[in-house]
Amino acid sequence: MGLVIFLRKRQNENWFRKLLVNSMDTGLGNNVLLCSGFFQEYFKGGIYQVSTEANFDGVLLKHKINLTTVGVHNPQWLTPYKNFRDNLKNQGIVVSAKLSTTFHWHAKIFILKKDDRPIFGIVGSSNMTRNAFGVTTPFNFEADVFLWLDEFKELNDLITESLVEIQQFSSEVIIADYDPEKNFGLTIEDRLIQLVQTLKMVNLTDLPD
Repeated sequence: MGLVIFLRKRQNENWFRKLLVNSMDTGLGNNVLLCSGFFQEYFKGGIYQVSTEANFDGVLLKHKINLTTVGVHNPQWLTPYKNFRDNLKNQGIVVSAKLSTTFHWHAKIFILKKDDRPIFGIVGSSNMTRNAFGVTTPFNFEADVFLWLDEFKELNDLITESLVEIQQFSSEVIIADYDPEKNFGLTIEDRLIQLVQTLKMVNLTDLPD
């Protein structure tokens, strides 16, 4: 299979959050690339921490996953982005935070890597804010594309279990059979590698202290 689109329509069911965290919790990967225009961590004096949502930080720490982040959309999200990085680093998590020099970063990308090999990815609309990553009101209606390598049983099981769970809400999922022959000869792995390589060509700098 290798490709599924999940549509978020309910407050209490967040496939982006669930599969992002659960993919890391398989223990398959040791590196994560996370791109978001917004990292909501004490935004404008608020108490919400996206870094602790769904035990995101705990799973990173448990599996000793190194995190590389890319952001943000505009200067008012700079301080929350720093808070996000600092709160994770203070727990002993290795974080390399990158900043778009022109701001206006809006792409939402998550890639789990086994060493340098990408094995699971999410591309879509969901970002690292309470409305998109949380399960409280208000929530965002979102659409996210999930791609993974079939050779990893744990990832196949993760998606299969989610599809069983969502059967009664069939309007929330689109299942696709990815055919490289219909996609310029590019495999799912090729696509994920292209995403990583494209990000390396973007004008980024280290997030300042």
